[in-house]
Amino acid sequence: MSSSEQTSSPLLEKDQIIPAFTLPGTDGMPHGPWDYKQREHLVLLFMRSVTTDGERELLRTFARHYTDFREEYCAILGITADAVLANLQVQEQLRLPFPLLADPTGKVIQRYTAWEATTHMVKPCIILADRYNALYEQWRADDAAHLPPINELLETLQYMNKLCAL
Repeated sequence: MSSSEQTSSPLLEKDQIIPAFTLPGTDGMPHGPWDYKQREHLVLLFMRSVTTDGERELLRTFARHYTDFREEYCAILGITADAVLANLQVQEQLRLPFPLLADPTGKVIQRYTAWEATTHMVKPCIILADRYNALYEQWRADDAAHLPPINELLETLQYMNKLCAL
């Protein structure tokens, strides 16, 4: 496999401002991290496709806990290598309360996690950025099932909010 076919993004550094981007969402609007800056923390969920069982379960889990994230002043953006239409269908089927963004070319995905262009393989990744878009924590796994549990993310958000209150 040539280096042009696979891009393994280096890990972002803690406190580094996350790369800016704008991607189309299922609501027909462009979304990016700067939409939330200085207002909310941000969770970015990077996944290969909304058509796989593992990723659908991950989306369901985040949807079930969406209120908990909102209570911690945190927004969620799901980013897939699928087209907008595929994301829209799953958004409606799963009744997701957060937007799914489409990045079929992988230009944004490869800035955050491993991306193989020929197969659209994405290494699942969760990015947690503070309200100033500085990276607080990141997790990568071989599949969505090996990402951290929701309670760990929520505990991290609670700790971040305590730090902000000091």
